[in-house]
Amino acid sequence: MIKKILIYVTGEMSIKAIGFLMLPVYSHLISPNEYGILGVLNAMVAFLPFIFTFYYLYGYVRFSVQKQSVEMVSTFVAMGFVLNLFFIVISIGLYYTILRFHYPTEFMYFLFAITATASLFIFQILQMYHRAAQMAERYLRFSLLYAVLTTLLNITLLLWIKDKVSAILLSGVFANIIVSIVAFIFMKELIDIKQISWQLSKKVLAYTIPLVPGAIALLLYSQADKLILFQYVSAPELGIYTMAFTLGLSMSYIGSALFMSYQPMFYAHASDNSSEKLTEGLKHTVFLLLGGLILVLIMIKVAYLLINERYAAGEPYAMIIALAYSLLAFTQLLELHLTYIQRTSIVSFVYSIGGIFNVVLLYFLVQKLGGFGASLSLLLSACSMAILMYFLAQKHYYLPYNRLIIYFYFFVIAVLFGGIIANA
Repeated sequence: MIKKILIYVTGEMSIKAIGFLMLPVYSHLISPNEYGILGVLNAMVAFLPFIFTFYYLYGYVRFSVQKQSVEMVSTFVAMGFVLNLFFIVISIGLYYTILRFHYPTEFMYFLFAITATASLFIFQILQMYHRAAQMAERYLRFSLLYAVLTTLLNITLLLWIKDKVSAILLSGVFANIIVSIVAFIFMKELIDIKQISWQLSKKVLAYTIPLVPGAIALLLYSQADKLILFQYVSAPELGIYTMAFTLGLSMSYIGSALFMSYQPMFYAHASDNSSEKLTEGLKHTVFLLLGGLILVLIMIKVAYLLINERYAAGEPYAMIIALAYSLLAFTQLLELHLTYIQRTSIVSFVYSIGGIFNVVLLYFLVQKLGGFGASLSLLLSACSMAILMYFLAQKHYYLPYNRLIIYFYFFVIAVLFGGIIANA
């Protein structure tokens, strides 16, 4: 079980690791102004598919234990086609009625971004099928294929096309279409029009639609900074922040890996009422989380030695963002108390509070401090979520943790933050 989870995590992290390693190269090919445009586009488009495809892909693994593969794949491909077409049409309508007035970006860029997002759905269904069928090795191979193809197309088009924003967006479109064609070839034997179940579609949407607000709250936490910065800072400064955010976000990959490894262990020991093993497990995971954080901070420091000096001002932003995502990972470890006892509404409540608090802080701090204010907003809101989740988790499913471990974790975060400020 753990081996398969780690293989899945390796697949996800391989994509991100290749992207991380390429950032110094991109920094010499893409100007801060162009990177700022990409940051705003990514932030805008990140919200739209969750809302207008109703988070339907999240239901695949949940329902795959009850249905045959042909019915599942056929139904989800049909749902994906309809919902992504709906997503494109509504997104274009939103662009012309609302978005272009608040975030004036070229329609061509916006169209490329939503096309890239929508064209990936067949590949995503294939990967869901691999996970549900426990085909860990195939999952990893396809993840690596996608990562390598995207990187090669990025570099090729950046060197070939003068408009670097178009180059990055088009590489996403081409890569996503290619991997979806490959995915369709591998899945065609599992697709049968006669097996499409609209009853299953209704069940899936009934399951996933209530999860949309929680997903949007986390997106609000991770994407609102770029959208608000766009209103108050220059495009080059936004580009500097976007590069820093991408580097700091690498902490979230380590957090996700730890969460996916810790989750089955937590549920197993909770089922056995083994509080001693649960407390010991959190202690070890917290130390791993801190070790991962130190590693990420070192990687960020090294990355900025290689990145074009035009982006140098973002180094402290990236480090603060890494601290924020360490706190978010800590929060996700604690949410298992609540998901185990099926109190998922409390989890959504915590993330919603954190997302709203982040937006409020952003409006106050960005106007005065720019990119530094945005990174500080992420840190403060992540800290508030961690503290709130800890108290609510302990209230509803108490475990006798050694509080010194909790205090030590927050002490290290505070010390690292002080060091970053002192050296900024």
